[in-house]
Amino acid sequence: MAKTSKRGPGKTRGSRKAPGPTGTRLPIRISVDREALNALDKRAIAAQVGIGVVAGWLASWLVGGSGLLQYVVSGLAGSLVGGFLLERLGIDLGVRNQAANRIITATIGAIAVVLLARLIG
Repeated sequence: MAKTSKRGPGKTRGSRKAPGPTGTRLPIRISVDREALNALDKRAIAAQVGIGVVAGWLASWLVGGSGLLQYVVSGLAGSLVGGFLLERLGIDLGVRNQAANRIITATIGAIAVVLLARLIG
C-alpha cells in the first residue's frame, strides 16, 4: 500500500513560508525628500568640505594628529561646533573676508573637537 501525503496540492517538501511582520516597528523612520536633495547647492557642499579639510589640517597641525579622513571629520564637526560656540558666546572675530572667517571659525571648533575627543578617548 502506498503512503498518502498530507501535503496539499502544489506544496513541495522543504518549502517554507517567509516570516511575516512581527508587529514591531523601528523607533526611527527615515525618509528622503528627493526635491530638497536635488535643490542642494553642490558647489556650496564642496566648498564646505574643502573648508573642513583645511580647518581639520590646521587643527591637527596645532594640536597634533594626521589622516585625511580625520581632517575632514574634525573640520566639518569643528565648523558646526565653532559656529555654535562663537555665536553663543557672542564673539566676533573681526575678519571681514567670509572665507577666512569660516576657516578660522571651523579651525577653532575643530581644535575643540580634537581636544574633547582626546579627553574622552
